[in-house]
Amino acid sequence: MVLEMTGSRVLAPYLGTSLIVWTSLIGIVLASLSFGYWYGGIVADKYPQSALLAKIIFAASVFIAVVGFSYPFILKTLTAGRTNLYTLAIVSSVVLFAVPGALLGMVSPFVVRLAIQDIGSSGKIVGRLYALSSIGSILGTFLGGFILISFLKTGTILFLIAAVLVLVAWMVQGQKPAFPDQKTALILVAVFLGGGGWFHIYGNSLLPDGLHWDTPYNHIRVYDSSNRVWRHLQTDPGTTCQSFMINDRPNELVSRYCEYNELAFHFHPDLRNMLVIGGGGYGLPKNILTNRENVNVDVVEIDPGITKVAHDWFHLTDEMLADPRLRIYHEDARRFLRRMKSEIETGSQPKYDLVFGDAFNSHYNIPFHLTTKEYMQEVSACLSDDGIFMTNVISSLGGEKCKLFQGFHRALTEVFPQVEVFFVGDPTRENELQNIVLVGFKKPYDLKVDANAPPKVVSQMKHRKKVTVSQTVPPLTDAFAPVEWYVLGE
Repeated sequence: MVLEMTGSRVLAPYLGTSLIVWTSLIGIVLASLSFGYWYGGIVADKYPQSALLAKIIFAASVFIAVVGFSYPFILKTLTAGRTNLYTLAIVSSVVLFAVPGALLGMVSPFVVRLAIQDIGSSGKIVGRLYALSSIGSILGTFLGGFILISFLKTGTILFLIAAVLVLVAWMVQGQKPAFPDQKTALILVAVFLGGGGWFHIYGNSLLPDGLHWDTPYNHIRVYDSSNRVWRHLQTDPGTTCQSFMINDRPNELVSRYCEYNELAFHFHPDLRNMLVIGGGGYGLPKNILTNRENVNVDVVEIDPGITKVAHDWFHLTDEMLADPRLRIYHEDARRFLRRMKSEIETGSQPKYDLVFGDAFNSHYNIPFHLTTKEYMQEVSACLSDDGIFMTNVISSLGGEKCKLFQGFHRALTEVFPQVEVFFVGDPTRENELQNIVLVGFKKPYDLKVDANAPPKVVSQMKHRKKVTVSQTVPPLTDAFAPVEWYVLGE
């Protein structure tokens, strides 16, 4: 389990942490273990020797150490082209984890075969071994998820796993270990621990250019453009970043879809309380605090590591963090909305005039529970009577990959009486994948603009699109939200 959980962090800087990557990793690890169980049983019946079991465990330790040494170079090579993410995730998982997974899978049937001396007690022995195996998996899960990944770098954990397996390989041979013997085991443990220590200090130099951090939720990469004008925050590698900043103008909005908040302030000039779902580089909250002195901004960001990176590298200053107009909550958006609803009902929390959703990491990495009808109902419950909900979706109106937009739009229309669509790119290219801002109004608004409207509002209104959504695509709900299939165009 530690190897599998660490594997997700191995892949993260190059492939991201989307469901696609997790599915590929889990599937390949399970397939490798299954092969190991099958083949290990055959070998154990033919050669039931503890010395051979030691060699299998030793081989697994060496392969894992090799992965620790080489994975940055392997993944950099594999991801150099434009291969489909699904293919990349599967191929990368096979190359890095199929062999050690199969070798570790061989261990269980070998141990069972060596432990059974009397067929009459085989059930008890097998049950005990399976229980111990499950307890080990549980401990490994908590150890990896709560401790190792939080404090150690990915390569360091791989080297530690390799070192532990070398010791296990030496110990299972009994009183007269042949290979690895005590000297070999101690030397390799020292080498692997040294490799882990080196990686913990210098390992980031092997990763893609920039600064890297692992958090309980993300692998975060920050890097500047070649001319040092732009700073990028990336949690889902590929062709896009999750946040941008102009280094010389850190509080200026540079994501065009975020600029559509201007529409909400134009049509709701009394807007005072705003909620931003998803912090990222905190571009929108910084801009609001800088330019709208009468607006209070709450931000719900699940990952405290994102907020720390925004503070350290994206000009989320100490003065801003101390500003009473800004409140930051580190929790899941759905839990936050339910809690806010309760506080609103008791009168301890005012309703929001604007909720701006910006929690999607990329086109491939979409938290499905932030796309559903139930989510939008929770948003609506926290909005004032004339409140506005805005959110960005990367999709298309027509073509093969339009179902995400259609399902999202249908869910929105079942909650809000008026829904408007704005194509951030080119509204004439309906089948083109692009940022689409969807806006739900709790009460009908007249969206006519006159000559006195701000130029940006006039320009954005030209991107408004009247749409007719197919009724064959059901609204996204908590019970059925196949966003990954919709992204694929299925």
